[in-house]
Formats: sequence, structure tokens, C-alpha cells
Amino acid sequence: MNSGNMSINLSFLNGTIFYAYQVCPREAWFYYHRLNPSQEHEFLALGRLVHEGSYSRARKEIMVDNLLKIDLFRDELVAEVKKSSRHKEAARLQLAYYLYYLKNEKGLELPGILLFPKERKTERVELTPELEQKLEKLISEMLPVLESEFPPPPVKSRYCRTCSFQEVCWS
Repeated sequence: MNSGNMSINLSFLNGTIFYAYQVCPREAWFYYHRLNPSQEHEFLALGRLVHEGSYSRARKEIMVDNLLKIDLFRDELVAEVKKSSRHKEAARLQLAYYLYYLKNEKGLELPGILLFPKERKTERVELTPELEQKLEKLISEMLPVLESEFPPPPVKSRYCRTCSFQEVCWS
């Protein structure tokens, strides 16, 4: 995989971990170390419901290399569906990561689109050289944190109250 002279092994980094890291590195560390939250957590269940109820005619959930779960393809766009735009920058970077992976691992250069069905919002995402550099920098910062023996310390944020790992962090 080459963009510039950087070579990164992406086989460790799925979309969930990448997205989580943008919101909370500790949460990403839990996912990376296969510590998964209860699937019954109300916000996870709500997310699944939004996901299942939206865009039912489009082709859904394509797995790529057992790493990326692409929500759907829509008019030749790689689409990522989110229940809200609250973590829009994290969602944008997750989608950019998918585009980056598809380009570097599969030779596919595709544009993407973020979909927020409950808010009726969309945002197009193009993989620019600047965005690729930003992703490479992020990935190289993420690796040592994720591969560490211990998780980063908990950092209280306004997102903690809706996090499915809340009890693990603050008990």
C-alpha cells in the first residue's frame, strides 16, 4: 500500500475501531482487544434499528476482507449510514478510511457519501491527497495506542453517558 512513501498494514484496523478512536481512544482500545459491549445496550439497538429501517432498496452491508462493513452502495458511491450527525467528523474520517482502504488494498477509487436519515442530511466525501495524508498520520498515531498492553486512561466527555462501555470505564 503506497501513498507517498508510507507503507501501513491495515489488516488490524476495522471500521468500528477507526470510528471509535476518533471519539474515544479508550473505546477503540476495548474493541481492538475484542472486548465488546453488550449488544443489548439501548444506543446500539437504536443504531441497528435506524440502519435496518433506512434505504431498504439499496444494496446493504458489504463486507470487505472481514474488516470493513460498508453500509451500502448508492449510485456508485460508498455510503455510510449514521443515526445522527453528532460525531460527523469521526463519521467522515471513517468513510474516508473505507475509501482509502478500497483504493490501496483493492485498487478501487470511489467517492463516498455520509447519510444521516433521521436528519435527512447527506455529505459527499472525496479522498483527496490531503485527506490521505491525514489518514496516514492518524493510523500511525493509533497503532501504538491500540497495541499497548493497557488502555488509555478514561477521559470524561459528554459522550460518556451514551457509551456502551460506560460501566467498564467508570466502575
